[in-house]
Amino acid sequence: MDLYALTAWQARVMELAGQKTLASPYQPGTVTVDFIREAVRLSYLDEGPRLVGDFLGKSGIHFVVLGHLPRTHLDGAAMWAADRKPLVALTLRHDRLDNFWFCLAHELAHVALHLEGDGHTPFFDDLDLMGDALVGIEQDADDMARQALIDEAVWQSSAASHTGHPRDVRVLAKTLRIHPAIVAGRFRHETRNYRALTRFVGLGEVRKHF
Repeated sequence: MDLYALTAWQARVMELAGQKTLASPYQPGTVTVDFIREAVRLSYLDEGPRLVGDFLGKSGIHFVVLGHLPRTHLDGAAMWAADRKPLVALTLRHDRLDNFWFCLAHELAHVALHLEGDGHTPFFDDLDLMGDALVGIEQDADDMARQALIDEAVWQSSAASHTGHPRDVRVLAKTLRIHPAIVAGRFRHETRNYRALTRFVGLGEVRKHF
């Protein structure tokens, strides 16, 4: 990763966050699995991605969307803003709904698990590099994100997890009141079959909101 480009990207993200004053204070401990799950339920709405900023802002969390710079291969980041409130930033490097909601959940998990306790170090994520080699804090953030998106027990007991059938994907998504892209993304990731359910992942359905 080009550290100069990464620093420039971070500086611009901080600048954009500083342009918006959040009236609500941030209370440590706000971000939990249930909080992330509530945010992800916005995916059920047609304008879901556009509503994320307002949702997080009500809890004193900045949200910025800024494209990645060359040689950064960046999907998202979590850091403290200048006003000492959490800042979650996404690049939309992959313009897919399943990727958007997972990245959001992953960065919020960093806020909950690591940012509050660390206080200084920002977290920059290239989720393509993680795969099965996750360790330590990245594994913790990944686990929390997955649990928030779809509870493990619910996933294992669902037909969608075993069949990947479009009908079963729709049924589980409707039951959980989330976008089918999230269910499809989970199935594709766990089976490593990225040709499956391609029309369900919301390709080209994110950037248009920003």
